[in-house]
Amino acid sequence: MALYLAGGIVRDLLLGQTVRDLDLVVAGDGIDFARRLAARLGGSIREHHRFGTAALELPSGETVDVASTRRETYSHPGALPGIVAGVSIEEDLARRDFTVNAMALELEPGRRLVDPFGAARDLARSEIRELHPRSFFDDPTRIFRAVRYANRLGFRIPSGTRKSIAAALTGGDLARVSGDRVRREIRRILEEPERGQAIALMFAMGLSEAVEPALAADPRAANRVRRAEGLSRAFEERTTWLCYLLAWMGHVGEREVERVAERLALAGAEGRIFRRWPAVAGQLSAVAATRSVPAARPGGKGLSADEIVAAAAGMPARRRRVLLESGAAARCLRLEIRGADLLAAGVPAGPAVGAALTQTLAARQAGRLRAQDELAFALAAAKAGPR
Repeated sequence: MALYLAGGIVRDLLLGQTVRDLDLVVAGDGIDFARRLAARLGGSIREHHRFGTAALELPSGETVDVASTRRETYSHPGALPGIVAGVSIEEDLARRDFTVNAMALELEPGRRLVDPFGAARDLARSEIRELHPRSFFDDPTRIFRAVRYANRLGFRIPSGTRKSIAAALTGGDLARVSGDRVRREIRRILEEPERGQAIALMFAMGLSEAVEPALAADPRAANRVRRAEGLSRAFEERTTWLCYLLAWMGHVGEREVERVAERLALAGAEGRIFRRWPAVAGQLSAVAATRSVPAARPGGKGLSADEIVAAAAGMPARRRRVLLESGAAARCLRLEIRGADLLAAGVPAGPAVGAALTQTLAARQAGRLRAQDELAFALAAAKAGPR
């Protein structure tokens, strides 16, 4: 039984980058191999028989994905593939999206790099190149992945691949892809750094308009998303991908927002926040103009960091500053310090630590304290005891 590392992990190893995922490919029964690996290493296993894959979660929390070599066929553009298992590693690599992801490193029985499509050459050229001419017709979501990989790696998409993307978009194949799948691909793009650059690339390739014309209505969108990235640092861990989607939309009407929400199948809390965006953006614009403090978002719930940051990203500098200094924004702030900082400074473990942090956060939210003064304030509060 031959065993390989394959796909993005080989790409990242050759680029000297941090490996994100561990993907093993077996020229044989991948699920059976995953079971035997689980028995040896421990952990739990999730099996996906339709694709001949399994995910092994180790006791350490790491995940190992195991797959059988397979060939894929597509009944129509955007369809989920039909599977033929038990093929050679070269056939398995031929089903992948881009050349840089279509190589494998043999672990057993030998040690060799399997590179039938010139992946090493394209890595050296810093190019994201399609694997075959029908790649984007078979799976139009690969267009989003081209953007994501090019943006993440700092690679370019060569003219031949861009022409294939344009042909797939002109043919309307993306319209056959479900909103759920499109949303997940956009979310992946907006969860990685340099989102503004990715949005600019989507504009340039016509991808934004192909998803929904409302996403291509404003050429300043990429600049707003870049600005939102910078502003979000003050709200770290409180902003999500939705922040950048709202910044992308800018000041638009309810009709445009509804069209995008339907195309991306936005539901639940995310759907409610997104659909209320025109009203919230108008409300926050009034905050910046009048220095008033809205108590809540329409619907009765407090404003989120996503909404604050997205709204600020679309404002002139003066109004942006007013909004970010308002009580509406302050309620979304987080402390720069943690309990560990107080313990390291000599405060004994106990209720005093939590009480001091609570007082410090209240002072920040009231605008009475700067971030650089948090630790001194918290130490004084801990020394003074509960109020």
